[in-house]
Amino acid sequence: MTDAFDPAALPTVDLDPLARLRVLSRVLDGTAMTEAVLDVPFERFWPWLSDLERSVPAFDRDVWRLRVLARDGDRWRVRAWPAPVAFTVDVRPGWVWMHSPIYAVGMAAVPAGAERTRVGHLEGVPAGGPRWLQRIESPLLRLSRAYVRGHVVRDVAGMARALGTRVVPP
Repeated sequence: MTDAFDPAALPTVDLDPLARLRVLSRVLDGTAMTEAVLDVPFERFWPWLSDLERSVPAFDRDVWRLRVLARDGDRWRVRAWPAPVAFTVDVRPGWVWMHSPIYAVGMAAVPAGAERTRVGHLEGVPAGGPRWLQRIESPLLRLSRAYVRGHVVRDVAGMARALGTRVVPP
């Protein structure tokens, strides 16, 4: 007699938003992630960051404008310029996941004590599709990841600058 596999019997784990973003950064080729601690309380940081129309153009020099097109609870639809790219967005406390068919952006934050916030930022071109396509994509993904690695660091520094605070040294 064989035992049937029961997925419900498997252990589960709850991940905070930053841990969830770390997992995605490890499984999505073509993306890069950075983490930093900002000298600003989470209660001030998160309302600002989750106001995407205001915050994203303030910290990301590649985005001139971002508009929310529709909201359905935690699911939003936004468009970012100068290249008019539409994203589906999942917004929850401490978590923003923006994705289009060609690009993904993740932002996560958790309190780091009473006066600071640990921030994670991920961007890039996630790989996927059939293996033959992945082999073609691979060199392009390495180039994309090299560019994005610097971009996410600049974005986090831009978050601190826009809030009039600083990135705390490790």
